[in-house]
Amino acid sequence: MLKKSTWPRAITVGTLALAAATFLAACGGTKPASTVSGTTASAGTSTSNGATDLAALSAVVAKYKQAPTTIPISTPLKQAPAKGKTFVFLQCDVAQCAQLSKAFTAATAAIGWELKVIPYKSADPATLISGLRQALQYNPVAVGVTGIPGVVWQSEVPAYEKAGVPIVVGHIGPQAINNTIIANINDEQSVQATAEALAAYFIVNSEGKGKILQFQVPDFPILDAFDKAFRAKVQASCPGCSVTPLTGTISQVTSGGSTAAIVSALQRHPEVDWVVTDNGPWVAGLPAALEAAHLKVKVIGAGADVATETDIKAGKATAFTGVALNYSAWAMLDAVLRHLEGTPISASEGLLPIQLLTKDENFAVSESYDEPADYAAQMEKLWHVGA
Repeated sequence: MLKKSTWPRAITVGTLALAAATFLAACGGTKPASTVSGTTASAGTSTSNGATDLAALSAVVAKYKQAPTTIPISTPLKQAPAKGKTFVFLQCDVAQCAQLSKAFTAATAAIGWELKVIPYKSADPATLISGLRQALQYNPVAVGVTGIPGVVWQSEVPAYEKAGVPIVVGHIGPQAINNTIIANINDEQSVQATAEALAAYFIVNSEGKGKILQFQVPDFPILDAFDKAFRAKVQASCPGCSVTPLTGTISQVTSGGSTAAIVSALQRHPEVDWVVTDNGPWVAGLPAALEAAHLKVKVIGAGADVATETDIKAGKATAFTGVALNYSAWAMLDAVLRHLEGTPISASEGLLPIQLLTKDENFAVSESYDEPADYAAQMEKLWHVGA
């Protein structure tokens, strides 16, 4: 269990269970485009009148239901990277971090670099601090950090600045970028895009009058960013919709208690017919619990894992986006390469490939969303390596 007492009070607790940035889709497909007028009483906001442009939102849904064919990065490096460098990855103790290590292994091998992996414990930030100090002993060309927000380990940044070693981060939520912390993969722009896709899907498929329970865990910065973006998009685009927030705790989601909390909230709010979560693993077992409670609710969200994607295939979950973990490792390394050769890091560097995964879409069940399928070959071409 993560312990809040070990974190600065100003930031969220814990290590983003890394599946933070991606979500789901629905049974029955997209509804015909039309315009719906209505009133909404979103949690914590005043009622407003207006019209929902379902035609425009349907176009957003159509865009995100297509599997991407190109990676978000398009500018080649000036030349192939010099071989023989060392890159260090600080690996947390959740499954997604292990997946990232595998991806870094492939990415560093493609350019002839050595990868050093230093594990740390998510519930004990002191192990990350010691890992960052150990990393400098390898004389690395750069270090990668995911999961824990920068405010927790900012005490180590001056040492990296003095050593001239850049840090590249990913999946940590909002982060200021400078000459030492050079890029943030799965950044706010990427989170906003994910929220837009899921909000549009919900609005269109509820015909502009859906009532949704938002299960949120704001102690994780990247998840909090998604929660706010999703809620804002619905409130701005669908006056006939309503959002009822349900806040979960870290102890609750790490002990499997979120399912019972969601079912209980739905029983208190029988008018609610949708649920959105900011992370797929939080709703493990929810479809079965909904069936047992005789609740007919569509489940969507971000951060689909294998269990969630399996539920989508079976029609038990409606729509999610997956997390492009493998691609994000390659993108983190790409940012390092650009920094080292003085090539500007583009605004699209932090974006992840995004797709709405629904029962009617053909997608592979995997811990990492790997579209485009040739993402590695596309990246190698930009790096002037590979076939």
